[in-house]
Amino acid sequence: MSAVGMVATKHPAAELAERRWAELKSERSAEESDWEAIARLFRPQRGGFGLDDPAGRTMEKPLSSAPIFAHNNFAAGLYGTLTNPANRWFGLKTSDPDLNAWHPARLWLDTVTDRVLASFLPAISPFYTATTQVFQDLAAFGNAAQYDEVVTEERRILDVTISLAEVVFEIDGFGRVCEVVRRFYLKPAQAMAMFRRDTLPPKIDELAQKGDQGKIAFYHHVVRNENWRRGMLGVRGKAWVSRYACEIEGTLVRERGYDEMPFYAPRWEVDTGRTYGTGPAWIALASARSHNRMEEATLRAAQRAADPTILAPDRGDWPLNGRIRPGAVVYGAVDYRGNALLKPLELSGSLNLTLQEKQQKIEEIRDAFHYTLMNLAGRTGMTATEVMAITEERQRLWAPHQGRVQEEFLAPKVARRFSLLWRAGQLPPPPAEMQGADLQVDYQSAASAAQRSVEGNAALRILQDIGPLIQIKPRLADRIDEDGLLEVLIDARGAPARMLRSREQADQLAQQREQLQQAAMMAQMAQTGAGALKDAAAAGQMMQPQGGA
Repeated sequence: MSAVGMVATKHPAAELAERRWAELKSERSAEESDWEAIARLFRPQRGGFGLDDPAGRTMEKPLSSAPIFAHNNFAAGLYGTLTNPANRWFGLKTSDPDLNAWHPARLWLDTVTDRVLASFLPAISPFYTATTQVFQDLAAFGNAAQYDEVVTEERRILDVTISLAEVVFEIDGFGRVCEVVRRFYLKPAQAMAMFRRDTLPPKIDELAQKGDQGKIAFYHHVVRNENWRRGMLGVRGKAWVSRYACEIEGTLVRERGYDEMPFYAPRWEVDTGRTYGTGPAWIALASARSHNRMEEATLRAAQRAADPTILAPDRGDWPLNGRIRPGAVVYGAVDYRGNALLKPLELSGSLNLTLQEKQQKIEEIRDAFHYTLMNLAGRTGMTATEVMAITEERQRLWAPHQGRVQEEFLAPKVARRFSLLWRAGQLPPPPAEMQGADLQVDYQSAASAAQRSVEGNAALRILQDIGPLIQIKPRLADRIDEDGLLEVLIDARGAPARMLRSREQADQLAQQREQLQQAAMMAQMAQTGAGALKDAAAAGQMMQPQGGA
């Protein structure tokens, strides 16, 4: 390793980042060939997996929009179900149900949840727009990659979804991401703006001053910190070490650390021991290929019929441009007897593809993306029960995949966001009774809210069912815990804890109300008694004998 000023050239960490990129990239070559085929038919804006610079790829133009439409519809459904910004799509809770029901704890959990949710809003972070791309990549390739970074000077948290073409992963024995290498390209001026001038090779400064528009490869390598010591300052006090390296002279540009892994690699469906997964588009790939070939054959047949090949005996009998325009005169097309010298090429084969066959392939593609369950637009006259049945069926089909997305993407994302806000002093301290309690992410997506609504409706139906029976058997009303019933309805409707009082406060108000009622009754009785005494006294005076003269 050599250094010029503060520039660390030929650094072992830079060489390690470049080597690990090549090793991890070669291990997934089989997946990349499938991803390239999927990108051509389902997600043309992605691709370039075999290129050094994915930005230099040529966007493919498939012949049918049906696969793209089914894919986009599915990705939009995932976004609306799991991370819809119009919903309170997650909450926080502890592993102790009694602690969760304790009113001060509920208030604190609600307050913290609101602040963490606010950190995902566009004013703080582009999370929602970036997450749309995550679900699109998951639906297509079965894998996605996102990265977040705190930009202190802008007071923002940047969430960036990265193309799979520029990032590779390694997983540990438990299937968790333990190493990430990202290779990306910057122009010299961009590199000067992103990094400190005195840490970059002098050549980049020279190119930037000349206005050079060529691109230079950089590597971002994040791996577990083997020298991590809790409580230490600097990089040694971080669980993950982060290094930026430049391909020019193997230069280490920056070395810092993270308390949590800043990269997220959710997968849709993955087998044990596999690093990368597969998505719905992989299932639909065979049908999409067949459908694309069918469209190509149909277009060729239509073109051949509309513009057939012309057979001519001599070059002089055919116009130089090789085309016959409507209303044009073609000299030499017939002989002096009127026999045609030009005729179209007749092919004995015929195209037997039917609209039903192509529609069948489209239906197969839609089935792979659960199109019938995803698309409720245009359906009229559906009852609430039918909508609920469709939602439950969607949940059943998604359950294993949705759980993985939550485990590998949403849960660590929320946990890291909580930690960032906590270290920045943006969250209030919990009640003393909650010290040491483990926090968990409680997903409150539209589907989960629908499920809780079912529980609330069930509670109300029970009250309706036993209402007439209570008139005969009053003891049935004693079986209902009014506080428990209210809390079930609160959870079912997703009401915030701040609109409710605790059980203890409600008991105090009830006691005060009862005391006021008793005092009012005593005052009324006293007033009634005083009136009765006054009337009795008056009656006694009237009954006394009158003295004679």
